[in-house]
Amino acid sequence: LEDLLWAEFKRWKIQAERQEFVKVGDSDYVLDFAIYCGTGRVDVETDGDTWHANPEKAARDNRRDNALKVVGWKVLGFASLQIREEMLDYCLPTVAKAVEKLGGVDEGKLLPRRIDPGGPGSAQQLGLFDNL
Repeated sequence: LEDLLWAEFKRWKIQAERQEFVKVGDSDYVLDFAIYCGTGRVDVETDGDTWHANPEKAARDNRRDNALKVVGWKVLGFASLQIREEMLDYCLPTVAKAVEKLGGVDEGKLLPRRIDPGGPGSAQQLGLFDNL
């Protein structure tokens, strides 16, 4: 699942960190994908259906998601079926909208790069120094 989403992130030019380690209080978490934006951060999770069928693992995920939200992360989770069947219609547009709401992808430039939810090849806003 992660490989499928990772390939689409690359195609859409969404700069994400894969398997990002984040510490919240005394807890350490591994995010499937971390996207750093101009005014916030997005955690994208791709847990399979068998993971969520286990009540203990689902409860642990819920605690982790809540801890991340408290310190400012926007947490998005996608199930196996969504990634396989709704990647272009739901998953990627949802990620793109969350990134846009948080000011675009922060690539360390003066202006974060915007993502057009229209998908790859769509017009994108250039940063101040993108044409240099």
